[in-house]
Amino acid sequence: MITDHASLLNKLYCSALLDGGLTGVLSDLARAYPDLPISYQAQCVYQNTLYDCAFFNHLGEDPASQLARTESANPFPPLALKCAMSDVGVTSDFIAPEDVEKLDFYDEFLKPQGEINRAMGIILHRQGDDSAFVAANLPKTMGRREEDHVLNLFRYLRPHLQGAFSLLLEVARRQVRLTYPDFWLDQIPAAACILEPDGRILHLNARADSLFRRADNLFIDRTVRLTARDSHTRTVLQTVLSGARASALPAGPVLLTRGKTANPFLFAIPIQHKDEVHPGLAPFIAPSMPLLVTIFDPEEAPGRSETLLAAALGLSQRESELIQQLILGSSLKEAAERIGISYHTARNHLASATSKTGSRSQSDIIRRGTQILSRVGDGNGRTG
Repeated sequence: MITDHASLLNKLYCSALLDGGLTGVLSDLARAYPDLPISYQAQCVYQNTLYDCAFFNHLGEDPASQLARTESANPFPPLALKCAMSDVGVTSDFIAPEDVEKLDFYDEFLKPQGEINRAMGIILHRQGDDSAFVAANLPKTMGRREEDHVLNLFRYLRPHLQGAFSLLLEVARRQVRLTYPDFWLDQIPAAACILEPDGRILHLNARADSLFRRADNLFIDRTVRLTARDSHTRTVLQTVLSGARASALPAGPVLLTRGKTANPFLFAIPIQHKDEVHPGLAPFIAPSMPLLVTIFDPEEAPGRSETLLAAALGLSQRESELIQQLILGSSLKEAAERIGISYHTARNHLASATSKTGSRSQSDIIRRGTQILSRVGDGNGRTG
């Protein structure tokens, strides 16, 4: 039983800031209450799709895998959308324990886990159908006195756990914001701009400014949003931007016009890829990620870029070809297909290139590559 609440809260906020998660505190709770199964879950509650999870005091070697193998839907997570965030949610307020025991999910998962037939939880964050929560899963044999003790403990912890999770989200949001975006954009050898989630332009480089001023079709409207006079191009823009926002993954290349040779094409790339954000935070962070939009004119596309990258960064030809494709907006899988290698080999090439250049991430090496291509170009986006 935990009696030193001050130390627990100190560890809670230290874990959020230093370790990037809450599992350290939850493991302490699990040790203090060894008969109480505790879980942390971030998921789409209606689809029962887990983004991240941690289980403590559950039976079996891997409760998450056992849960994934169940054929029946877990009745508890959807209740997270009905519970008030200002109090601890109790499942028996919505579904009676005896009714839980009649479900197939009880036989498939809850009964083998100590005959769990009810739970109480703290909603850490809620956004659309996605929710993150901490739950105490109560065995059928737990008495009223023990249950009341757990409820009071959760009521004490609720605002602090919610505060710590909000802190985690804010730190993650700041990590996806750019430092010195104007300088970084000017290193990209193409028209480029950064868009807020609602479509408004935050920053644009000189090439984009020139393009939008002289283009017959693309322009910036009075709400400072990128749009087009032609309905087809406008639809293409809206589709690719909404796709990149929804998936938090690169979208493109997409041709902007029809029926012309040397069509310009567009990429929309989240400033930080979804797979670079903690999986438990990604569903809540992705909608607020700014997008990098690049527009390439084939007549002005960099030439022999992979050779220049190989020389400048000390990469092999294959590694430089891969980085070149990533710079142009391809996902790692797409880049692998375009240069004719397997996804596994592409991952190895990327890891090798990242190590050689001292880069911290895929986004970092892409920024370095674009800077080099800009510096060795002739001022018009050409590198050869």
